[in-house]
Amino acid sequence: MVVMDIIIEPLDRSHNRSTFDSGIEELNAFLKKYARQNLSQNINKTYVAIESNQSHSNSKNILGFYTLSSGQIDQSCLPQTEKHPRYPVSIARLARLAVSLDHQSCGIDARLLHDALSKVSDASKLIGIYAVVVDAKDITARSFYEHYGFIRLQDSDLTLFLPMKIINQLAD
Repeated sequence: MVVMDIIIEPLDRSHNRSTFDSGIEELNAFLKKYARQNLSQNINKTYVAIESNQSHSNSKNILGFYTLSSGQIDQSCLPQTEKHPRYPVSIARLARLAVSLDHQSCGIDARLLHDALSKVSDASKLIGIYAVVVDAKDITARSFYEHYGFIRLQDSDLTLFLPMKIINQLAD
């Protein structure tokens, strides 16, 4: 695995979205067509990985990205191994995570995930967040998240969550 010196920063106009290709058209289309629009409307926030030597460039190539939003899930979806409130619980949703085809064996996916969890951990100190929830695109993506401790929700084969108590333990 090639280790790259990258930085992860909020998406802005200096990032070249047009050449990004993760191999998954739905994720490519989101980044190219909707990510900045959603950002300007405060619907969700997208963060991008770039090579650190491009940090002052006016046209930064995107190596990967993730998108965070807030939401809630019904407590009945959660495993019954511990007590939960009898109403929906607040979550942070890792809505998308993708890496360009040219950089998929460089560990960027793990670095993006770590950065996302770190940001959610910081946010959980200010607002209530029970867990991070992710909708895996397929079984391969599900395996990636399970490798990092995510647990499948009871009612879905591809929706997983990671409780904040675990994320905060990892962050400490």
